[in-house]
Parts: sequence; C-alpha cells; structure tokens
Amino acid sequence: MEDISKKIKQICKENGLKQEFIAHKLGITQGTLAGKLANGNEIKYSLILEISNITKIPIIDIIAYPDKYVPEVNMCSDCAEKKEVIRNLNNYIKVLETKIKKE
Repeated sequence: MEDISKKIKQICKENGLKQEFIAHKLGITQGTLAGKLANGNEIKYSLILEISNITKIPIIDIIAYPDKYVPEVNMCSDCAEKKEVIRNLNNYIKVLETKIKKE
C-alpha cells in the first residue's frame, strides 16, 4: 500500500493547498501537521477525514489516489449504476466512521 501521507501531500500540491492552510483550519501548527504526515500509513482516519472536509476532496479519493473510487457522473451508463456507486461509497464511509470511533 502506498504511503497515505505521500498521497495527501501530492493531492495538496496538485490543488494548490499549502500545509499552513490545512494546519490553520485544523487548529494546529504547520510543524504539528508535518509531524502527523510524517507517520506514513500510521495517520489516523480522523485526520484523513478532517483533511477531506477541509479540502472538499472525498475521503475515498484521498485513500484511492491517484485512482478515483467514484466514476465521474457522466461516465455512468445509467441511474442504477450511479445508485450502486453511491450505496458502495456510503457503506465504505460507515466502515471508516466505525474505525474513527475506535481510535
């Protein structure tokens, strides 16, 4: 599994988001955020969720980067496929929320 911190850093770079901005939104210093991101795959799900909320990038797209978990809407062939994608994504989010509560 690729290092999740590298994925977050690359996503931020591609979207012009600086660590200082994200750290400010999290209410921590840039150094503290850098330290948390230095933990590679040991990053807590709650931090990934917070970064997702701040950046408006779906958590699943952060985790699956550079792949997209949810295809673009215009790529779906019909509404049934779209509903299935949404159902799968909602199930995955529930799993992540359960993991966050256990942290």
